[in-house]
Amino acid sequence: MLSTFGKTKYLSKSFTQLVEGKSELAAIRREHSQLTPKDRTVAAAWSNDASIANFTFSKALAQVGQKGFAPPTWPCGYVALAIDPDYAPALLTVASIEYQLGRVDEALKLSLRLLELPPTTEDLVEIIDKAGDFLIDQKDWRNAHALYAAACQRLPQVPVFYSGLGYCLAKLGKRAEAIVAYRRAVELEPRSHLWLNDLGFSLTEAGQYNEALPILEQAAALAPPDYELAKNNLALLRGIMARSSAVPHADGG
Repeated sequence: MLSTFGKTKYLSKSFTQLVEGKSELAAIRREHSQLTPKDRTVAAAWSNDASIANFTFSKALAQVGQKGFAPPTWPCGYVALAIDPDYAPALLTVASIEYQLGRVDEALKLSLRLLELPPTTEDLVEIIDKAGDFLIDQKDWRNAHALYAAACQRLPQVPVFYSGLGYCLAKLGKRAEAIVAYRRAVELEPRSHLWLNDLGFSLTEAGQYNEALPILEQAAALAPPDYELAKNNLALLRGIMARSSAVPHADGG
């Protein structure tokens, strides 16, 4: 959503600098600081929804050659996060914008702030995972690893965080540690075709074919019809094992 709003002079400074300085965002923060946490969250949600609706409507009008609303001063999420520093959707949005503007440390600080929110925060697990996915999409394995590792410590019973951690570890060349992370995801949710597939594929990459085989078979059996990855990985493994003569012949020879 960043390009839609143009490049205002404010975006030369980080969100933290703006909200702690003399900008409009700082005034918004002060104005809402006396509200109760619940009222701040309501106000932030309203601002965030209105900003997204404005963006979506203006984009639709532009596609048919019509003018939409005047571009707001701030990108999506900025005002909402100024209103409520604990509003998780805005933390995610502003962190992604800060990253795109080249302020990686600021982006990671905002993303890690998600881990300080109460576990009961609405959609918290999904939002943290989206923050990790964003970093993975940027191929920033190191910072994605830092986020998922912290998430596993903060919320140790959430399997998707171990899956994200395992993926990052594998990309960083730490295959054995990746397998440990994937095993933990399976321990937490033993009948998930997603985590079983992750573990089975990771074991395959590590050359542990005999252990990987029953895991991928289980993943394929549990997977819904529209999930082909487990079946494809199982076929890949069977091909590797056949070529390496790791699977006994049907006649026992």
